[in-house]
Amino acid sequence: MKNSLYILCLSLIVIGCKKNGVQPKGYLGTWELKQETGTIAGTTKTYPSGEGHLLLLNTDSTYQRFSDFQHSVKGTFKIVKNRVTWAGKTYDAIYFDNKTPADYIILNGYELTIGNTFPDGVTSVYERRN
Repeated sequence: MKNSLYILCLSLIVIGCKKNGVQPKGYLGTWELKQETGTIAGTTKTYPSGEGHLLLLNTDSTYQRFSDFQHSVKGTFKIVKNRVTWAGKTYDAIYFDNKTPADYIILNGYELTIGNTFPDGVTSVYERRN
């Protein structure tokens, strides 16, 4: 009985702590590219909002990339929990088109970061659009 009461109270606390009733949708959805950093030169490129640099991650495990609102790449993806270790931390992995090695993927609210672990690799930061 005490366990049931404890679980009920814990559930009510978790439900009551939702911020404005809005819950993130996870990795799936439409993401707009905001910034890319990296390459051997260590450059940073910022993309203004509304220029059509999009990444769509669909429920059927397909993805599409758009550049200037023009379709550029499509394929499949797979996300595996706690699969990539980089700089001493473990992250979820995303495999595009079954290619290895995987990229790391980090979801932080409405921001999605995808990067690789190569010394001259690229890290892309996206913002949720839906």
